[in-house]
Amino acid sequence: MNLLGRLTKMAAVAAVGLVATACLPPNPGPGGLYLGQQADITPSVTAKAAPITWGSAPNIDENYGGTLYAGTGLETQDPRPALVEGNQPLRMWVADPQDGRTDRPVILWFHGGGFAVGIDSMYGLANGVGKDYAKRGYVSISVEYRIDTTLVGTGTRPPSLCQWVQDYTGSPTDPTYIERRNQCARNIYAAQYDALAAIRWVRANADELGIDPNRVAIGGFSAGAVISYAAAYQWDQVGTVSYFAGDSLDPLGSRPQAAIGASGFLPTMDGTAPATVQAGDAPTSMIASRFDQAAAYPSTSLTTVTARGVGLVAELTSYCNESLHAANLYAAHRAATDEQWTTFLARELLLYSDMRPASSDPVCAN
Repeated sequence: MNLLGRLTKMAAVAAVGLVATACLPPNPGPGGLYLGQQADITPSVTAKAAPITWGSAPNIDENYGGTLYAGTGLETQDPRPALVEGNQPLRMWVADPQDGRTDRPVILWFHGGGFAVGIDSMYGLANGVGKDYAKRGYVSISVEYRIDTTLVGTGTRPPSLCQWVQDYTGSPTDPTYIERRNQCARNIYAAQYDALAAIRWVRANADELGIDPNRVAIGGFSAGAVISYAAAYQWDQVGTVSYFAGDSLDPLGSRPQAAIGASGFLPTMDGTAPATVQAGDAPTSMIASRFDQAAAYPSTSLTTVTARGVGLVAELTSYCNESLHAANLYAAHRAATDEQWTTFLARELLLYSDMRPASSDPVCAN
């Protein structure tokens, strides 16, 4: 989709948003619904053994169904469901506020793991941060996406192929590097397509989920934050796979209203500014540490500066003297991050009026 097409479609969305803003309730303060955890909300979480299968897509993992975790210390990871005619069933776990509302905002959460591991963390994400946000009133859904276990088990710490590509210091013309770089890019795009399809599925099932299809956010940690950025800035790149019955592959129906995350960036593979970031993309609110060894901070800052340069809301809280990554960074700054994210969500999802304006904190000097 070209820039004119994006702006034409997003102008209509913005016009609806302006009308809605005039009718919003005022900011109730940090203890209000969607901002603070509510004493009268006790969420339910989908049982670990009984997830919802929301769609399917062609398998990308040559080790699928094998002993991919043998010798890695991760043998207890949840097995994935059997392939169906070469397609991988994709699952989700829901943390539901159980508050009787039928127009709740929803956050789709995506786990980390370098696009290679993290299978067992999906339920934990729903039952952890997902449940915490459900206590605030957000329907929180931990979504499965396709991963590729190439390189898993080749060392004492299971490396991901994408981590290998990021850490590579050899010749850029080396055939092995080129092959793995291209495969990493394929894996990231597969996860992006999966995430955008999950957004479409949630909107198609809004009535059953009790959510407002116009208040859909996406969030994640590490690889999940990369997915959040991709959904925010490449929502019109939906691929060609139909994931579920009635899947329209509609780009506008794939666009989130907001994206949050920890330790991510929009990959470009060559270190240049991401060209897909354009006016009309979704607002983002992220945290990152300058000395993170798993997610290159220069890429995070470049993504942020590029987005701000085209007029987008691109919040980034940078911890310039730290090296913590993803969930560990979030845990170390949880209260501040929750305040940042809930304020951002309340403003960008049009939950309340009179929220503080978007922050534009400077990035760390590289």
